[in-house]
Amino acid sequence: MTDLFAPLSQAMVAHGVTVGAATESIKMALLNAVIESHGPDVSDSRISIMTGLHRKDVRRLRSDAPSADGRKTANRLALLIGYWTTAPDFQGKDDTPRALLRERSSEGPGFDDLVRQTRLDAAPGTMRQMLLDQGAVEEDPDDGRLRLATNALVPGAGSKELVAAYRATLTAHMTAATQNLLAANGARRHFDRVVRYSHLSDASIAELDALAREESQALLERLNSRAKALQERDAALNASGRFAAGAYVLPVQNAKEDAE
Repeated sequence: MTDLFAPLSQAMVAHGVTVGAATESIKMALLNAVIESHGPDVSDSRISIMTGLHRKDVRRLRSDAPSADGRKTANRLALLIGYWTTAPDFQGKDDTPRALLRERSSEGPGFDDLVRQTRLDAAPGTMRQMLLDQGAVEEDPDDGRLRLATNALVPGAGSKELVAAYRATLTAHMTAATQNLLAANGARRHFDRVVRYSHLSDASIAELDALAREESQALLERLNSRAKALQERDAALNASGRFAAGAYVLPVQNAKEDAE
């Protein structure tokens, strides 16, 4: 299990998460796992037996309210950027996201319209400032136009949005992998594949890195465009389903043989 916890531990140390805080999170996760599998009426004694938690801890954790974090903010920013890059009303003549004035003009809807159409339950001014803080948009000093600087949210180093994105990405992947691990024989499993190669030169690693980034970005942009269209189609159905797909690239130069 050490190799599984190693990268998470590096992130925890970098952000000042101590063993006490980590232990509390693990306790809460174990509690929630039992409740999810056995229902909300499962007894404290049963939880204690299954997890090794003291019954006093179980009672305390059951009464604790979940803490707020920056995940909702990161999701809102990502959704806004995704809509801006795909919605026809916000595209220019070259089918790229156009620079937006705050309000509607002869060019089409403005930034405030973008926020309202994305239905983020947030003030346009707040979303504008968050995008500026993350470096996701650039503001023209003359007319105040906002120009999208990236097609995907890449939060600033050390920001709470970056931590939230880190958590959301790993949580989705770990959930899919864990459900595959626990799936019964013959059950349909989530798609979860990886290509691994060793004994590669630096030049070969650089070539594969560039190819993987280009192909993955293209796939995610196609999925984003289709998902937005389907979400708009399903709006009248009051649907509640979720979908997540991601990609990662890990080029490692001079890797140890036993690190594969």
